[in-house]
Amino acid sequence: MSIKVMVVDDSPFSRMMIGEALSEGGYEVVGEADSLDSLIETYNNCKPDVVTMDIAMPGADGFECSRELRLNDPKAKIILVSSMKDEESEAEAKRIGVSGYVQKPVDGETLIKVIKNVMSPDSLFEQLMERGLETFKEALAQNVTRMAKTPVTFTTIENCDTPYMSQGITTVIGIIGQSSGSMIMDLSAESAEKIAEGILRRPPKNREEVLAMVAELANIIAGIACSMLNKKDKAFALRVSPPSLFHGNDAEIVSPSVKIQKSLAQTEFGSIFLGVGFKKGSMLWM
Repeated sequence: MSIKVMVVDDSPFSRMMIGEALSEGGYEVVGEADSLDSLIETYNNCKPDVVTMDIAMPGADGFECSRELRLNDPKAKIILVSSMKDEESEAEAKRIGVSGYVQKPVDGETLIKVIKNVMSPDSLFEQLMERGLETFKEALAQNVTRMAKTPVTFTTIENCDTPYMSQGITTVIGIIGQSSGSMIMDLSAESAEKIAEGILRRPPKNREEVLAMVAELANIIAGIACSMLNKKDKAFALRVSPPSLFHGNDAEIVSPSVKIQKSLAQTEFGSIFLGVGFKKGSMLWM
């Protein structure tokens, strides 16, 4: 059964272009509207699976139309399709409960991919769970080997449900995107000092220099891993937040909101714990 789409745009040309892209992708355009006046009645009559919504329209804009449509049907799946795309408009879309956001000029392949993922929201999450840890392992191995000149191998942590005790220095990187998550990197102070010396080609001056190195190394690994995943599918839209560093007393590494996949990197300087996890998202921005 083909997915039924309703196109809302005040421009006949835009409606035609979006409609042709949808038809070429195997989707059925079941209705069109050019303003709030015809939106609700058309939606209720054609009962689409998803609605594409322009923002800049006379009278009520796409945000107001989306709010009214969500009041009419709280389960309505709306994808904003507009030349306008900035932090403020994205924040407003999220407040309303918009499912996706595609910037004009619309690439048909991109629009089809967004609709597919909006209609099957678990698919991107499942891909991340399948590819995520291996991609982060690859980024860690490449960068530790290149920067510290030490080979890296990995051993599997068999029981992923057992809490892992910190070796001394833990860095947490938040991951933002269609499916948000986090990367955890943990190693001992001794290993960190040896890696810092390998990178700097001299002994570190003090503990602060070692900690700064650990935070930056984790940031590099997470950023490169996210870039690698985005190249495989730009719908992931992953980016990293600044690192949070914890050190001192032994602590249990846990993640209450995200199930972490774990691995242990072995180097000549000691072991590095790597944990990566994601949680399901509900919006897709392109």
